[in-house]
Amino acid sequence: MNSVTLRISSFVYLWVRRAIPVLGLSLLLLLVSVPALAQGGTARVLGTVTDASGAPISGATVSITDIDIGATRTLTTDQSGEYNAPALRPGNKKIRAEYKGFKAVERENVRLEVGQEARIDFTLHPGAVTETVTVEVAVPLVETTHAEQGGSLSNQTINDLPLNGRNYQNLLTLRPGVTIYSGGGGWTQSSNGIRPDDNMYLVDGLNENEPWTGMSIVNGNSLAGDVQTFIPLDAIQEFRTAQNVRADSGFKPGSVVNDQHDSWHRLCVWPHGFLGCEKLFRHSVSGVSTVSAVLEAVRRHGGRSA
Repeated sequence: MNSVTLRISSFVYLWVRRAIPVLGLSLLLLLVSVPALAQGGTARVLGTVTDASGAPISGATVSITDIDIGATRTLTTDQSGEYNAPALRPGNKKIRAEYKGFKAVERENVRLEVGQEARIDFTLHPGAVTETVTVEVAVPLVETTHAEQGGSLSNQTINDLPLNGRNYQNLLTLRPGVTIYSGGGGWTQSSNGIRPDDNMYLVDGLNENEPWTGMSIVNGNSLAGDVQTFIPLDAIQEFRTAQNVRADSGFKPGSVVNDQHDSWHRLCVWPHGFLGCEKLFRHSVSGVSTVSAVLEAVRRHGGRSA
């Protein structure tokens, strides 16, 4: 008995010893790949911090605050006075630049869209750090960091426009060069006259093209799409249609359509239905009345498969 137990223990020890490096490597690859996969559904802010004479300020602190969720990312400028903040959540931001011996400068209400790269430069003037200069100039509509063509539609715009079948893909024709053939259905969306399967569809930056036909699975009526893959309009924070995209945005020559989901609806509405909302709000401070109000609002706006 002791001999059998010893052999089993030795076998388990060797198995665990061999499995630990494999599990560790798998975990490392997972941590590295998740940010890379999510880049298509994010935004980026970059710029330069200089003094009044135009000389770059190295070591300046740049803070980017997400107004919607309250999170702040802090950066430090390099020797050229430049900063770079990739993988930002789309939405409203407040950006602040400061350095000892200079007045702090804040840019408020900076709206970032899906896939947008906004260049925001700061010029600091001598003064106390406790003094703050607030700049309310909007982000330029023309992006100078790349040659992409396109733009985003917000959730409010999507819900305000007349939309047949509550399918956001019927709004793709609002972008120049994108057409939908008469009658609709599968294989009818074209960009600049090329084949429909040359378009790239992303959800939160992840590829959702059906491999057989090359068409969209979500909100699609091809081989892999059905009513259960439809996204409710209320769950879409915004979607971006872009052409002449960079290499990291896709491998197809047509338009790149990227849907960004609202984080609340991502948990509650699709694809978990009402059950996700009940689990999320049942333990909230507001109690059962909040659950009823939330579920009624979701049902009123189309529910899970609207």
